[in-house]
Amino acid sequence: MTHPKFSIDVDKCTGCSLCIVACKDEYVDKTYNPWSKPQPEGGHFWIKIESLERGEIPRVKVQHLPIMCQHCEDAPCVNACPEAAIKTRGDGMVWIDPELCTGCGDCQPACPYNVIYKNEELNIAQKCNGCVHRLDNKELPRCVDICPHEAITFGQLDEINNFQEVLHPEYLTRPRVLWRDLPKPWITGLIVDTLEEEVIAGASVKATNLTNGEETETTSDEFGEFWLTNVELNSNYRVEISGAGYRKFLTTIVVDAEKDIGTIELQTDL
Repeated sequence: MTHPKFSIDVDKCTGCSLCIVACKDEYVDKTYNPWSKPQPEGGHFWIKIESLERGEIPRVKVQHLPIMCQHCEDAPCVNACPEAAIKTRGDGMVWIDPELCTGCGDCQPACPYNVIYKNEELNIAQKCNGCVHRLDNKELPRCVDICPHEAITFGQLDEINNFQEVLHPEYLTRPRVLWRDLPKPWITGLIVDTLEEEVIAGASVKATNLTNGEETETTSDEFGEFWLTNVELNSNYRVEISGAGYRKFLTTIVVDAEKDIGTIELQTDL
């Protein structure tokens, strides 16, 4: 059976935090039987924004990741709960039964995404449940409904099949939250013509993985900068830069993090 899934487009998220505010508005001081009891005003973030600043000045990128329960098919929290209080609904949403939960806390360290919270007042574990009370009423989850940039969506897999990535695939939990444009390492730099004292737009940039031969290409933008994003971490690359009327530039680098190769001065092909 194909279950509806959350999908998150990282490039569309601006970090506005409206999803956090909406989640609080939906759950603080509200009970939705049998699915959830009230969320505390503080300490809980059933959805939160993780902002990542990467690179070095002058080439820096900031990306925002809305993090919530990943509603895993192989959810470690389900197996960790001694009371069988954590369950998976028929639509794939993972929820914590507040009537069965004893607040033992075994689920918290079991979750590799660190998205389960302890409600000290009620002595129960709580987390995002996918707004199942809204789903049952044919409504969208509140974070999806509020997002002004459509960075978070919800639907059937065939409707969002351009979202193929998962957060931390090494956890082997088979998440039901799918992503697009998760942060990856990059190769960047600035291409200039020193004789003309100007940047070079439209120069061709190609990186070749020296282990498997895979290539990725781009061109420099109007500011003379380029960003090669489809590269693998901890790999050796040969970078080739060329432009009409210029000599080809070649260098070899190790991509052990975001890699800025600085200013590349292309020489005129006389």
